[in-house]
Amino acid sequence: MSYQDEANLSKDATFQARLAAGLASEAKGKGTSGADLEALILRNPSEGQRIFMPVIASSPGFGAQYALDGQEGISDGMMLSAMQANWQIVNDIYFPPTAPLE
Repeated sequence: MSYQDEANLSKDATFQARLAAGLASEAKGKGTSGADLEALILRNPSEGQRIFMPVIASSPGFGAQYALDGQEGISDGMMLSAMQANWQIVNDIYFPPTAPLE
């Protein structure tokens, strides 16, 4: 694994399209938790891909797998697992919870 492999993966147009499609599918089933993030993704899956890519491309093993087999070596299941594992992180970055008023 190298950071260059992760950087190359993040620039792969086919992987970007797969991630956008996967995020749109995942956003449809999320319900009300993180509704702002889901709405952002469903309005513009490419924007969802852009904001998720850093955490997805740096997921364990993704860079090494990309170096070996290209984007085809990263299964949809691997992508789904990475999306689910990072959903709350991305949601909190772009839509931070508001502190209760005192």
